[in-house]
Amino acid sequence: MADLKPLKVRFLGKDYTLRVQEDDELATLEMAEYLDSRMRAFKQAHPEQSDLTAAVITGLSITEEVFVERSSALDPGEHVNAELNKMERKLSRALLSK
Repeated sequence: MADLKPLKVRFLGKDYTLRVQEDDELATLEMAEYLDSRMRAFKQAHPEQSDLTAAVITGLSITEEVFVERSSALDPGEHVNAELNKMERKLSRALLSK
């Protein structure tokens, strides 16, 4: 197993140090930049929400994308996508009702 090296990433203006394999450094930076941009977009749309809420909702949104992608590869039917869209609308309504 390759040695792990520290890698600093930034989310919503806060620095975090991760330990990654050297071969994974560029991919990890790219993923961190993507996550940070999505979190910033959420915060811009919902400035009243905390950073923690932004992280959780953004994480759920990206997870939904992964699940939709996986399900479309396994089952091209629209049922799973429709159910995930319903869940997203419910989460959005729940946030707006706070």
